[in-house]
Amino acid sequence: MAPDSDTGGPDAAAPGADAPEGAAVGAAPAAAAAGGGSAEDPRAALPDDERALLEAFDRLRPQGTLRWNFDDAVRRLTEPSDVPGRSAPWSGLPADLWDRGRSAKASERVLGDVVKLVAQDVTEYTDRAVDESRELTDRSVAELRQTTLDAVRFLSSRVDRLEAALDPLGIEPAELALPDPDTSAWTDRAAAWAGARGDLPAMVGDLGSDGLVASVAGAGIAVDAVDPRGAVVWAGPFSLTDGTGPGTTGVTVTMAEAVDHLRSLPTGSRGCIILSGCVDRAGLPGKVELVDEAVRVMATGGTLVLLVTDQTAWDAALDPVVRDLLPGRPLHPEAWKLVLAHRGVPGAEWLAAPSGSVHAVVAEVGR
Repeated sequence: MAPDSDTGGPDAAAPGADAPEGAAVGAAPAAAAAGGGSAEDPRAALPDDERALLEAFDRLRPQGTLRWNFDDAVRRLTEPSDVPGRSAPWSGLPADLWDRGRSAKASERVLGDVVKLVAQDVTEYTDRAVDESRELTDRSVAELRQTTLDAVRFLSSRVDRLEAALDPLGIEPAELALPDPDTSAWTDRAAAWAGARGDLPAMVGDLGSDGLVASVAGAGIAVDAVDPRGAVVWAGPFSLTDGTGPGTTGVTVTMAEAVDHLRSLPTGSRGCIILSGCVDRAGLPGKVELVDEAVRVMATGGTLVLLVTDQTAWDAALDPVVRDLLPGRPLHPEAWKLVLAHRGVPGAEWLAAPSGSVHAVVAEVGR
């Protein structure tokens, strides 16, 4: 329970520096600090071990940690104060701490849930603050501004820590020598997949150099081609310098990770999405996000195609350094079918590779 040192900054250990006078933020109330079993003691009826634990919490409050500062700043935003518009001071340990401690699973809190709750709480607080704005003094306005800044600053620090834990090196896939998956076995089928909703552009990512883009574009369907590698998007058969080929409709080429490009696209704006390469090298969270974004971007009745490399062939083909530093490796096609079903796309079909080492997992996306 002793405080650790991750304070988030030199001034982070004192989140209540601007608290109202007479309300010592971080100080336990007298009743919580009192020991013994007098009639005035609200803990007198508790068993000795429970009372001793709560008193120990009073003495060893985990103040000064990043987590404590974040929770305290959010609490000051969300708890109503006795003074309208003023942030509430720390009120001491909760009376039900013992019971809560038995079932708490703080380590299982997910950052996404925290962000959602913070956004909701800040919105509710803002609505309340607007209603009370006429009663605010200059001092309370400054205090509320500082409290909001604290909450955002500590949330940012927590996000930074999570990102550092997930990707400590920050190596971009484009920095590594990534081979192009041999998807030539599926070139003839690409136009048919895209043709199910040929009225909308099809997205192909990674771009590669094996004819998928040429097949779709040759069928008269606009193609949105994406690849993170500069050498590919500048020098490929469809490149940033020449976005069309003989007998094809327009091909738009973008240098970006497929998931980043998907995030930028409007909902329901693509009739077909064919993903290869990126679906192999992404970690599991990245794979799930690729599916989620593809489903969002896909129009009703569109086709999602995942061209996935055989796991044995993947391990054999990659340079050891590349294989070790990439965040993920290919999933088995059956695993992909399960992932798709869990993300709202049931009924995916696994098409075994007729030649080469790349399988196709194909699903129609409905709404």
